[in-house]
Amino acid sequence: MPNIAIPIDSEIIGEMFLRAGPKADISDWIENVVRDYLERTADDEWSDAYYAYRKSQVGAVDFAAEFGDPKGGYHWAPLFLPNGTLIRMEYKKEVSGAAVKNNKIEFKGEYYSPSELARVIASGTSRNAWRDLLIKRPGDTDWCLADDLRRRMTK
Repeated sequence: MPNIAIPIDSEIIGEMFLRAGPKADISDWIENVVRDYLERTADDEWSDAYYAYRKSQVGAVDFAAEFGDPKGGYHWAPLFLPNGTLIRMEYKKEVSGAAVKNNKIEFKGEYYSPSELARVIASGTSRNAWRDLLIKRPGDTDWCLADDLRRRMTK
């Protein structure tokens, strides 16, 4: 989707640069803060249009029945992966997919930590989950490497 510009008080932007340094990606930081807010407040009272949009994102499947409480999820410090987050990894040209359901990472009916998931997908070989797992949270339009998400959260 195309980006749009939203005016923000220059003092706020200046404070952000002072805290994070001159090379910080402030727009990315702001986007992550807004996404986090939207994820945390997904079940608050919103418009009918929002609920229609959300239903269209999961199709005919009832979100809560499939993934659990929309406010819940899996904590992989510093990341929070809300219920409904999709996780995938390619190993030997085969793509495997998992999902965060009921506050756990589920893969083929079993539950794993991110490092266990990467190891299971890679047939027991040692892996770095931050560098192997791609993440797509509810509302995300693109897949993102877990390590990139982590770096954005720690800026």
